[in-house]
Amino acid sequence: MAELFEEVFNPAKVYNTLFFNVKPVLKYETIQEFEEKEPSLYQRWVNLAKKRYDDRYGEDIKAQTVYEKHAVYYPEFTRIVAITYATLYVEEGKVKRYMKRIVNNDEFIVLATFIDELHQISSDGAHSEPKSFPILCGHNIMGHDIPHLIKKFVLYRKKFEDNKQIPLILKRTLNMKPWESGVIDTLNVWKFNGYEKTPLMLIADFLDLKKTVDLKPLDEVSREYWELNNDDPDKALEYVSLQSATQTNFVIQIMNELRQL
Repeated sequence: MAELFEEVFNPAKVYNTLFFNVKPVLKYETIQEFEEKEPSLYQRWVNLAKKRYDDRYGEDIKAQTVYEKHAVYYPEFTRIVAITYATLYVEEGKVKRYMKRIVNNDEFIVLATFIDELHQISSDGAHSEPKSFPILCGHNIMGHDIPHLIKKFVLYRKKFEDNKQIPLILKRTLNMKPWESGVIDTLNVWKFNGYEKTPLMLIADFLDLKKTVDLKPLDEVSREYWELNNDDPDKALEYVSLQSATQTNFVIQIMNELRQL
């Protein structure tokens, strides 16, 4: 835990941190479309849902509501449409942020753009002396964002022309425990040795963090995306992108609060 303490509460470390968030939506709007277009994968979903949620839904296990509520949390049934990443720097004595939103209905474009950035960061870190990599930071990135990125990379690996290896900065995380140096997951940090997994929106309201919109659960984000997409695809993408940027901004504000303790 000493290393985590050092990373979180050392004020200087925040300037060597890459904040990021991955926002997927369901690959198919309806479970009927899912069954029609990918019957084998659909059956895998049904089998998984029966195993994990049958005691809750029973005969309704194939319902649209069950699909919307739970499938969006599995990379195998989703499509990444937005990734936000940010860094902090000081200019004229003021802390400023560089934030980049990657958003597209083509999952590979979104993934490849961010993976290329991670490869560049990895290369810079590996060739520095001594080797040095930014800290990866986000909310539930150990449980969601990092495994989501790696699984999607495995899916598309053959499409990457130059580098078919997982970026080193991501590969390093596979050997790390949540409290070890290199990754700060605010879901774990906010426990402060407790047990509860506090939703990010609750932390944001508790600390009265600045916000443009409320952060929605992933299943609600996916549902809203598909409702908007039918009439205005650009608006649908902007909605998800804003949710991703909001989550990243919340994490930055939390870390700014902690580094002053």
